[in-house]
Amino acid sequence: MKPSSPIPSEGLAQLLRQVQVNIPFGMLCKNLDSIIISGLQPEIYFNGEVLDHLEGQKAQRVAEKLRQKGTAITFHAPFMDLNPGAVDEKIREVTVFRFRQVMDLVPWFQPRTIVFHPGYDRFCYDGDVDLWLEKSLLTWRPLVEQAIPLGVRLAIENVFEENPSILKRLFTALDTPAIGYCLDAGHGHLFSEVPLEAWVEDLGPWLIETHLHDNLGSRDEHLPIGHGKIDFKALFGALGRKGLKPIHTIEPHQVEHLVPTLEGLAPFLKP
Repeated sequence: MKPSSPIPSEGLAQLLRQVQVNIPFGMLCKNLDSIIISGLQPEIYFNGEVLDHLEGQKAQRVAEKLRQKGTAITFHAPFMDLNPGAVDEKIREVTVFRFRQVMDLVPWFQPRTIVFHPGYDRFCYDGDVDLWLEKSLLTWRPLVEQAIPLGVRLAIENVFEENPSILKRLFTALDTPAIGYCLDAGHGHLFSEVPLEAWVEDLGPWLIETHLHDNLGSRDEHLPIGHGKIDFKALFGALGRKGLKPIHTIEPHQVEHLVPTLEGLAPFLKP
């Protein structure tokens, strides 16, 4: 990624090296040298098309360049059209196939975490959390068994869930440190019936990562921190009270939002 303007201060450059930045694999490849020079630490997003056409040698070359510079890496798994808790077994099979394609890249890139979407939607399941949980466990238990020897943790991100109890049931049923929680502030602001601090309180024991972006409360805009209505002061206050230090990932969906996002994050995450 090439920022539209230089990082404005050494302080923000140091801050950049404390967070992960979500970036699609194709963009990472096109800008790999400048990304490495900038100190940007990628959360690499792989979609289905990339996974189907990704040559092993290319993946190894990219991974080796990042490793040589000691770049911390996380992954974001594909999610469009997928559902790890799907009732339709064919949909779940495709979801598992995509997830395993990502898992196959772990030995090369050695990511700290892989973020996944859980697939629960109250309207699709008519509120039947039991059904979603039953099908979800069929997906996650084998993936956990694969993740443990690879030394990678799986982070399940809140999306449409309206309260923490749904994901809490999943984490409690799996009962393993190999899987945990990714708190997505933007999704929580849009869809949660309770404040973000409640998610920290209830899911704190499983929290391993955050996704930090802002919105005005009507759609998932991925605005820079401080450009929307999310109360990040309350969120970071809750993290501090619980003594939690998850991996922080910023998700600017426009290159020009990178620096404003870092500027908005600076008061809460000192370099």
